[in-house]
Amino acid sequence: MKRELAIAFSILMLGCLLLGAVVMVKATEPGYDIIEAYSAGDVVIDGQNDGDWDPSMCWFENVTSNVTFAYKMASQSPYFMAWIIDSPDNTDDAGDIWQICLDGTSAGGDAPTTDCNKIEIVGHSTLTVYAGDGSGWVEKTGADVQWDESQQTTNIWGEAADEHYVLEIKADKGTLGDWGANPPPHGLRIAMYDETTGNWTAWPPTDPDVPDEYGIISGYQETVPEGLSFAVVMAISTVAVAVSFYLTRKRPKTAIKYAI
Repeated sequence: MKRELAIAFSILMLGCLLLGAVVMVKATEPGYDIIEAYSAGDVVIDGQNDGDWDPSMCWFENVTSNVTFAYKMASQSPYFMAWIIDSPDNTDDAGDIWQICLDGTSAGGDAPTTDCNKIEIVGHSTLTVYAGDGSGWVEKTGADVQWDESQQTTNIWGEAADEHYVLEIKADKGTLGDWGANPPPHGLRIAMYDETTGNWTAWPPTDPDVPDEYGIISGYQETVPEGLSFAVVMAISTVAVAVSFYLTRKRPKTAIKYAI
């Protein structure tokens, strides 16, 4: 009876993981994967975490010790992808940059295709959206992207921090390109540039013009349990399969000799 229960539990655990998070991994930078929560609620764009970013309803990712971003699907009609991002920068320089790169089909490649987008805010004032053309980036019109930023003395977790900029931004997937009608996987790269120091901070720390080197939104589910990642999903799934195999394998018969 115990064996049957263990088998049932293993199969149930594997099934729940596969149904709860639809995962299709393509070209991606190893180790940089997140999951999309699609019932996470809308975001009021005001440049701060004022209750729109419940950790159980979005994915939080540490970029460095003092840089974090969170991601979720903010609305399902239309589909808005939303982020809140901590920057280490506290200066108002004309050359400062916020940057989000997307590979809509997660097809990868060594140059951005028409299914790729780059959303860039320069100098804390000017938003430009780009689409790939097979060799580089060209400006794209008609994309619905809303954003705001503020200087905060708490990080997006609500913990005390040195004064720094926080960006809140959301984009209507359907206006970014034909890929916007599809669910993940999507390639993703998030970066910020501080003109004062001349340093980029990025997740992953790779080339924005090479989709093969982006991270990935590897799947989606209704909510995102704290600590869950694609690697964890795969590890637990593997354990479940291994346990089922172990418990259902045929065992050799042992001959019993009776003393006469």
